[in-house]
Amino acid sequence: MSNTPPKTLIIGSDGNIGSHLRTRLEAQGRHVIGTTRRRDRVDDSTLFLDMAGDIEAWPVPQGVTATVLCAGISSVGECADNPSETAAINVAATVMLARRMVYTGSPVFFLSSGHVFDGETPLAAEDTRLSPITEYGRQKADAEYRLSALGIAFAIVRLSNVLTPGNALIHGWTNSLRAGDSITPFSDMTMAPVSVSFASKALAAIIDQPAGRTWQISGEKDVLYADIATVGARVLGASPDLVRPIKAAEAGYSERIRRHTSMDTSRLRNDLGLTPPDVDQTIEMAFADPKALGNMKSD
Repeated sequence: MSNTPPKTLIIGSDGNIGSHLRTRLEAQGRHVIGTTRRRDRVDDSTLFLDMAGDIEAWPVPQGVTATVLCAGISSVGECADNPSETAAINVAATVMLARRMVYTGSPVFFLSSGHVFDGETPLAAEDTRLSPITEYGRQKADAEYRLSALGIAFAIVRLSNVLTPGNALIHGWTNSLRAGDSITPFSDMTMAPVSVSFASKALAAIIDQPAGRTWQISGEKDVLYADIATVGARVLGASPDLVRPIKAAEAGYSERIRRHTSMDTSRLRNDLGLTPPDVDQTIEMAFADPKALGNMKSD
């Protein structure tokens, strides 16, 4: 039996989820290698990798026991506006990189999204037929399909809305409400959020499991943006009259809207003993103490 310690490679370790996962794994004493596309962040444990570059020529690290694919373009709007450019990263480069890592003997854990579903059904099961209605969702679904050829060396991890301490939407609403300015949350769009702390906790447990499975990390109910903003006004002591909901189309949102974003998380509970935090508490935390969203002690 080999005494070589496990080595985890996090592709995109300076992104929101990747950085929190890296911090958690390193706190557990694990050997972690990350990647970045910023030259000034390269060091002995962080490799340079530009997903828009030549993936075939990238010097793949050896001895990796688990690869987590966090890198990609997750903006729904950017994918809609630039489908070819974003698909080159979210699909072509991702698939090429995953295959190369599998060839070295490393299982690959691919971070996908609830956008692979049309959102017509709440708490979508992991085996629900893929039916994306956004360009971003189509790219994630395409990557899932192509990577499925890797069989038991490949795992899918679908994420719903992951709230970080610096979440732009919540941060913007908070600043406006505190200043006494009105906000216009969407009345026809939902999220089923989890904190980035819980998401990284679940990921850290998942990569210790055999690949070849599909996992889902999600809040256990859907909440309208308008209702989230109303909670924010209450938590911050602002007037509820400052919350003025509008339809997404009124703000120029052109992509089709998924009515539900929640996914079934039975495998997390049954196999890992992990239950997503209460959605209402997560939302309140995002306004009252956003730093706690990334605090490992708040799990």
